[in-house]
Amino acid sequence: MLRPLVASRPRPLTGAGDHRELTCQAIGGTAVDPAELAGQWAGALSRLPATGDSVGRELTGPVDRLVQALGADPFDADAATEVGVRLVETVTAALAGGARLAAVERTLATSEARSGALFRSAAVGLLVSAREGVVTEVNAAASRILGRREDELVGVPLAELVHPRERDAVLACYTELLDNGEESRRLRERTRLLRADGDPVWVHLAVSVLRDTAGRPDSLVTLVQDVSHVHLLEQQLSYQGTHDPLTGLANRHAFIGKLEESLGGTTPASVLHLNLDAFSVINHGLGWKVGDELLRAVAAKLTEVLGDDPACVARFGADEFAVLLRPGPDVAALAQRINAALAEPTYVDSHGVAASATIAVARDIAPGTDPVELLCATAIVLRTLKSRGRGQWGLVDPAVDRTRRAQLRLAASVPGAWEGGQIQVCHRPIVALADRRVASVQASLRWLHPELGLLDHRACLRAIAETGFGLRIGRWLLGEAARQVAAAGPDAPRLYLELTKEEAVDPDLVAWVRTALADAGLAPGRLDLGFPVLALHAPDNPAEDNLEVLAELGIGIVLYGYGAASRDLTYLDSLPLRAVRLVSSVASWVSANSESGLPAVMAARGLVPLVRASGLSMIVGSLRTAQEVAWWAEVGVDLGEGAVFGEPGGLAEVIRL
Repeated sequence: MLRPLVASRPRPLTGAGDHRELTCQAIGGTAVDPAELAGQWAGALSRLPATGDSVGRELTGPVDRLVQALGADPFDADAATEVGVRLVETVTAALAGGARLAAVERTLATSEARSGALFRSAAVGLLVSAREGVVTEVNAAASRILGRREDELVGVPLAELVHPRERDAVLACYTELLDNGEESRRLRERTRLLRADGDPVWVHLAVSVLRDTAGRPDSLVTLVQDVSHVHLLEQQLSYQGTHDPLTGLANRHAFIGKLEESLGGTTPASVLHLNLDAFSVINHGLGWKVGDELLRAVAAKLTEVLGDDPACVARFGADEFAVLLRPGPDVAALAQRINAALAEPTYVDSHGVAASATIAVARDIAPGTDPVELLCATAIVLRTLKSRGRGQWGLVDPAVDRTRRAQLRLAASVPGAWEGGQIQVCHRPIVALADRRVASVQASLRWLHPELGLLDHRACLRAIAETGFGLRIGRWLLGEAARQVAAAGPDAPRLYLELTKEEAVDPDLVAWVRTALADAGLAPGRLDLGFPVLALHAPDNPAEDNLEVLAELGIGIVLYGYGAASRDLTYLDSLPLRAVRLVSSVASWVSANSESGLPAVMAARGLVPLVRASGLSMIVGSLRTAQEVAWWAEVGVDLGEGAVFGEPGGLAEVIRL
């Protein structure tokens, strides 16, 4: 092997022998015969590393010229030296190029080995296909995803691996990718391939183009990612998001979507909104297991009764269902069929349970109706029907709905109105009919509404009853009224306040009454509390216990709503009462018909002496004229209240009466 040579021109010499020797030294390091030197160069060339034929051809000419220069006669030292130097440069460059080529070849071999290993061991599937669409290479992951051996996949047309419903779209993308010269493309978000057994497998595909040495598209590499588990999970989540887990019916969200879709068309639709009656009786009496089985049975019966008619059957919540109907069914007959089917017992653990349903019907709904507003209207109808009884059905009436919506809007604004001081305490006088003296003042509410104006006590109570603020506002009313009466001094009239049924049965009633009186500094003997008769009708009711304890404290007890039932007579002797107040509807009717001699008038005339004979006062309200006052005074009533004595107002105004 030749040693590295310095490619530099030697110093000039005079003798031909010196020139020959130095030239040989510059080339090979020793003085040799030209023929021997040529042989050495031939051997050196044969040992050049991976230079190839082109390098051999490149060096053949310079070596021949050097041999000729060394053997020339006369010998030209400068020419031989020049030829030798150039040969050294050529050999050096050839050796460097050969080294670089060898390094490139080694790098390429390493890269190819690594690429092959990556291809074979990749976690994602890889398929190489020719332009003609035939699979030429495949890795183990793709084999596993497709459920076929690698040798079974090679040679298979790619089209056979794609699900028929996806085939045209996928192959069109492959063709377009080859024709347009793109480097890579990710296909649709998700597609399906076919396993060996014919089952579909959901995958993501990404395709890249492989090019030949001329840069032309030669084949395609397809990356296959199995997303079947993701697809299954998404399906499960989608189902759970749109279906009730207990019954398998659509849920509220899905129903609203179906309803919105239906109302977006041109054909009217109908909706049944159902609420099971007394479902809590089954849940609490027999347990939730029985209740759940009944709900499943209700879902099955609804589906069976409705058959192919419904566009959607849904469960909204605990005992609430809904049905979207196509045009045609007689909703009245359908409601009856539903309740008839629900009445058939379902047996759970030897318990035969059944249910009835209250049904609100929105019939022939106009396209474009807001679905949420519609269901709000049916919910309002359900609420109204429930207050009347069970097993009822009724239609959504736009006029009634507007009225009821207004009432509910008013109720919804109660907390803010109370907090903002719009709801205030006022007083109404209760007058002794004999001498027109203000015997007591009845604390009541008034609402200075910014849009509706002044709302009286009854309007306030109706709105408050729709909320959960009844007890809080009732306690505030008693405390504020007691404070005002106490501040008016010992000569001020007694305070009278009528409790709602909710307040009368409140277990904390005695405690908060005592607290209100203590905070206001008002003696119990200056307070009369009215108990509604209806609160005493229910068995095992704490209202009677509250009444007796408050009476023991010295508080006067008034029974209001009296006279509507014959059993009311028993309370005259059994309860520690101070007075009774005739039920308002009877008082108003009798006042309007006092001269008629009708049986109801005679009954009222006869009731008054019974009350008075028991040592109790009797209050009649809603008095509007002096004639009504005179008639009731003649009958024996001692206390009255109504517009004839003035409108409700501040305590000072009432006392001045």
